[in-house]
Amino acid sequence: MKFRLFLLAAVALVLAGCSSETIEYGNDQLPDLPKGKVLQVTASFDEPVGTRGSLEEYGTTIVKTIGFRWDTTDIIQYSFEQDGTKYSNIANVDSVGVEGKTAFFTVEIPVGIDTESPYTLYGFRSGRWPFKTVGSVLDAGDPTIAILPTDQYDYKSTLADQAIVFSLWGKKVIEPDMENISIPFQHFGSMMTLHLKNVGTTPVTDLHSVALQTNPSTNWILNRQNGGGLATFNMATGNYVTLSESTTLTFFPTDSTIEPDEVQTYYAWFIPKTDYLVGNLRIATLKSPGATMSDATGISEGKVINRTMQTGKNYILFSSISVDTTAVPPLPYLVHFTDSTFAIP
Repeated sequence: MKFRLFLLAAVALVLAGCSSETIEYGNDQLPDLPKGKVLQVTASFDEPVGTRGSLEEYGTTIVKTIGFRWDTTDIIQYSFEQDGTKYSNIANVDSVGVEGKTAFFTVEIPVGIDTESPYTLYGFRSGRWPFKTVGSVLDAGDPTIAILPTDQYDYKSTLADQAIVFSLWGKKVIEPDMENISIPFQHFGSMMTLHLKNVGTTPVTDLHSVALQTNPSTNWILNRQNGGGLATFNMATGNYVTLSESTTLTFFPTDSTIEPDEVQTYYAWFIPKTDYLVGNLRIATLKSPGATMSDATGISEGKVINRTMQTGKNYILFSSISVDTTAVPPLPYLVHFTDSTFAIP
């Protein structure tokens, strides 16, 4: 038996106006979901592969909105559960709604599901590079558990790369009389956007990565330990089963050089520890190989944040970098938090 499923991508990351705070974030609530948009998917594949959903940035100022958009080659992983029995499969998105915010697909109900009784449908959207063999998949032994991305150091700090690991989930109890089903997807994580400007007169070179760290070191991210990831999340209970906590969120630029007066923008999708009050953050720039703080080329002063971070946000940082021209600099670069005009407060 097949039924039509309406998937609503409740994933727009909306930003508020810019102020002099280091981190700025949008409204606490996501915008209302469009109604009546559908995406038709047929489940017919053996194993999930890379997805093709995209992240779009739009707006007239440097503070922009980031929104997720479904693609017709995107893949949804889904599972059914009824009375402890579970089934899973994947489905390709065949068409998308207006502006790519919704997806239409059809799923086939397994023979073992009694459609005369309630059952639960779960959906999971995540991706990985084709050469990766773990992460971003439903657990084979229990497909109500989502295994989150791993090796996030292999994804550059571009919207295109971050869209691959961008992960969502949803669930719906299906009653016997339901024919058209709507499932609003929820965020696993948020986006961190860093605008870094070279305010000096000399090019900045050998920029391997930029790290955002708590200082002193305390865990504030759930799926980043040593870049490993693979945290697991139980979609039935809405709770994490295992974590991979980290003190550091790292951006990996595509260009190792920043020319004078140039602004580079980096993006990193991450899962915040929502019950933790982030206190003091600092920025560190690193040269290759960027494995430890011995590779640091610049370290900013600490900045007090004093807020918890939530899912479904786009947090924004502004910072400056310049070559330290003193006779014997402790590190090659001066790095500072700034306001949105790149002025040091």
